Amino acid sequence: MKLTKLFAVAALAISPVAVQAENLTARHSSSIEGFFLDEGSSVEVLVDNVGDPQLNVEHYGSEFTIFYYGCEDNTNCDSIQFYSGYATDGSVRLKTVNDFNAEKRWVRAYVADNGSTKLEMDLYMGKDGISADDFATTVGLWSRLMGDFEELIDY
Repeated sequence: MKLTKLFAVAALAISPVAVQAENLTARHSSSIEGFFLDEGSSVEVLVDNVGDPQLNVEHYGSEFTIFYYGCEDNTNCDSIQFYSGYATDGSVRLKTVNDFNAEKRWVRAYVADNGSTKLEMDLYMGKDGISADDFATTVGLWSRLMGDFEELIDY
């Protein structure tokens, strides 16, 4: 009987609920910064023009910015935006960008008034955040789509 209890306690201790890692959140920039640092990426922590967190990330050869949204007093944010801008000086046709947007589900691209092109992807993280595995999948998706876009615009 005691052995059965011991096995039950051991099983509970190694159950997925017990070993579940802390979710990544947008509540403070340190959560997402830590993810990228653990991945071996370089991260510069900044503040945007309204005082919200901003991360400039170099991740496996790709450079992009993460903006924070839905913040209360520049903290406790509920979402982030992956962003990459390209100085293309008007060389990318609007039709090219529109076709890309029609084919790709998760991101949106556009041509700015100054002729540069931009790529964005929003992620709502809520109060409780998302698992590190799900965030890693999202970062992988972002990286792949960013590569597709850069290839399309010959950047």
